[in-house]
Amino acid sequence: MVKSFTVRTLSAAIGILFLYFVISKGAITFLGFIVLMNIIANWELFKAFKEAGIEINLISSALLGTFLLTTVHFFTDTKIFFLPFFVIIVIEFLSSMMNYKRNKLENIVFTIFSFIYTSIPLTYIILLRKLPFGIAFLWWVFITTWSCDTFAYITGMLAGNHKLAPIISPNKSIEGSIGGILGSVVASSLFAMLTLPQVLFWDSVMVGLLIGVFSQIGDLSASLIKRFCGIKDFSNLIPGHGGVLDRFDSTLFSFPIAYYYIVTAIQKGGLL
Repeated sequence: MVKSFTVRTLSAAIGILFLYFVISKGAITFLGFIVLMNIIANWELFKAFKEAGIEINLISSALLGTFLLTTVHFFTDTKIFFLPFFVIIVIEFLSSMMNYKRNKLENIVFTIFSFIYTSIPLTYIILLRKLPFGIAFLWWVFITTWSCDTFAYITGMLAGNHKLAPIISPNKSIEGSIGGILGSVVASSLFAMLTLPQVLFWDSVMVGLLIGVFSQIGDLSASLIKRFCGIKDFSNLIPGHGGVLDRFDSTLFSFPIAYYYIVTAIQKGGLL
């Protein structure tokens, strides 16, 4: 138990340092990092669904995800952001027409799901970085999400008596969930106060509350996929944490909701 916690903590510390390096090196380096994370995430889903007898098209989902992320980075015309979503549908159905099998349609549906589940949420990380004060916003969301995970874990260990989702994730508790939300609110408020003084206190509380809720939905959604596929972790790439999706499952949901709150409620369509 102690050894596992030590490995997990050390791995997290190294990961945060690496993320700091990637973010500080510039937008192109950060784009490359997100693209790589997307490819790995799609590979992990490919392996997971294969355990359930489903063959997603890894090349299609990974390449079109890369195209989407790159498009979002270099262009501001939002009308072309979701062009890959249309392209992947056409390609997959054409493939099915040329080589029809009964389970082919199921594979197409899960290929499209893999693209939606990974690539589209990751676009919001890039979009957030492109905003004024984007790097500060990135760290705001990352730290608030991690704080939710940490406080949920600690609170659940100390006082978790009522199961939150016993079938999907037996170790999570209602008490832990509440502790995670409170932890994210505190972390969000403190970070904004120290780093983003232009953000109103109640806005920082709302960001913390939204991330606290949506990051846990993201975590449980990943658990639901793993339960469906009959696996414990998506991979073992990150010691003590599992795979990329095991580590970043919460951020897949926290970044989109944070982005929309920041651009609508905090920036109100303009600059801070």
